[in-house]
Amino acid sequence: MSLVLIGSINLDQLFNVQHAPKPGETLIADGLIEAAGGKGANQAVAAAKNGMEVHFVGRVGDDGAGQSLRAGLDEAGVNTERLLTDPTAPTGRAVIFVEPSGQNRIVVASGANAEVTDADVEPLIAKMGPDDYLLATFESPLDVVETAFAAAKKRGVTTVLNPAPARTGVPESLLKLTNIIIPNEGEATALTGIDTVDAASTAESAKELCRRGVQRVIITLAENGCYYADQDGDEFATPAFNIKAVDSTGAGDTFIGAFLSKLATSSVEDAVVYATAASGLAVSRQGGQPSIPTAAEVEEYLKEAI
Repeated sequence: MSLVLIGSINLDQLFNVQHAPKPGETLIADGLIEAAGGKGANQAVAAAKNGMEVHFVGRVGDDGAGQSLRAGLDEAGVNTERLLTDPTAPTGRAVIFVEPSGQNRIVVASGANAEVTDADVEPLIAKMGPDDYLLATFESPLDVVETAFAAAKKRGVTTVLNPAPARTGVPESLLKLTNIIIPNEGEATALTGIDTVDAASTAESAKELCRRGVQRVIITLAENGCYYADQDGDEFATPAFNIKAVDSTGAGDTFIGAFLSKLATSSVEDAVVYATAASGLAVSRQGGQPSIPTAAEVEEYLKEAI
């Protein structure tokens, strides 16, 4: 069982601020951290740290940031043979404002992430089978993601979509190719047009995605845990663990990587609980990839918390 991930990889700059800057306002940050990030890379590290074989498909620039980010994935145990160096575009960057509550605001410059092509993905898809997973986000070119999902489905691969960042006008054809979708509340609202603000609207958003062809839906709800529904009519809600938030950067990514690492060997319910604990530990630390816990850390926490 392996995970192929089409995703973004960025150099994150995290500014600790008392509040996000208002129009025309200049702030002096309380601190600055540079860390490896990007939704795809975060998810790859989370899955690898929790015992999954992970192959990353993406691009970095021919620069120092790209070399450093590649080394970080290698160190985490992610296969980077298909992390290509783009000859013209720079490595992606993200500027993140982190408030004392742990909430963040993020601006991304895609750089080389936007240059991923079908040919970058095809060699790995050709080797995949029914025990494997293909995961993608909206930080990679949408046409490349859909083409890869179509090819993977023909091989019996389980397709997983993290529809982030939020966007409207997502092709219905892509949703029909998706086995598992994992949005947050805002992303679910963008996909369905349903204002996902409470338990009832969350359930309705999930059911709408199932009606559109997605087999299984998990809507992550930050401090309120998450909600699961599928086409068989099964549904359940899982509360968050009581862990003090420091920085929410990468929390959803950690959830996704940890969830997929457990799904093949656990029930959906157990995999969701495990992922919820992993993301809770991630928000108790600063940074994207640096905050992601190992399997041993998650299992030790669950022994104490349950």
